Amino acid sequence: MNIAVFSVVHPKAFPYFKDFLFSLATQTNKDFSLFLVNDGTPGVEETIHQYNLNVVLRNLSGTPSAIRKSAIEWILSQSADIIIFADTDDCFMNNRIEICKSNLLNYSIMFNELILIGDNITHAIPMLGKRFKNNEIISLNNIKYSNCMGFSNTAIKTKVIPKSVFQIPDDIIAFDWAFFSLCMQEELKAVFTKQTATYYRQHNDNIASPQSFTEDQILRGVRVKRDHYRFISRIDAQYESLSNQFSALFEKLSGDVSFRNTYCESVKDKTPQNLLWWESIKSLEELAL
Repeated sequence: MNIAVFSVVHPKAFPYFKDFLFSLATQTNKDFSLFLVNDGTPGVEETIHQYNLNVVLRNLSGTPSAIRKSAIEWILSQSADIIIFADTDDCFMNNRIEICKSNLLNYSIMFNELILIGDNITHAIPMLGKRFKNNEIISLNNIKYSNCMGFSNTAIKTKVIPKSVFQIPDDIIAFDWAFFSLCMQEELKAVFTKQTATYYRQHNDNIASPQSFTEDQILRGVRVKRDHYRFISRIDAQYESLSNQFSALFEKLSGDVSFRNTYCESVKDKTPQNLLWWESIKSLEELAL
């Protein structure tokens, strides 16, 4: 089984790059290649050489979505059997490669526990273990309103990746959510495991943080859902109503300051514990506004 670990290093993640590489270099299963994209970050090659890893490096630039589409196409051309996704500002338990491989012998997609660490977090916080049981199987419906599968805690068999993922718009923010929504369209299911974990680092430059509730983050979340549902509805008509709801919501929030304040306060007040990505961002109907 040819295992590809895929990640992108960009300047804002570079301060954590050595932790990322160390956690891969100390894996119990070392039979993998790290397909690494450098998005304009100085010092990457010099840092890589400090670790005993089989790294295939490529320079790419563009939006996060465009880079990931190009990189996935590149990895598929290299005859990889599975892709293990990893973010360069995160690190991993030393059995992550081993557990990903063993799970993908029986399943097409898997996702593992996320443990929040980093800025303003005084103790490590498991993010998914209170929501999913070990070996629980989830379907597309589980990620219809929020996401639990990011590009740091997932792995997939390459043969189940549909061509539709290359239609994901270059400007979409939540590429991972769109990617797995498309992969699971054909009634594919994903298995959750607590046997390994990603240490999911929180810092000021995170694209998405389940614990941020500033006005800017909330408005960004509404835009994420608008764009996500708008794209997915082109492939699955059941998403059309959600696309219309969040398009109207985004327009109203953009033009009405008083309403924007009311909406943001309601989101904060009605946010559940043990959040998934984008789960706090709700429609007017969900918030009873």
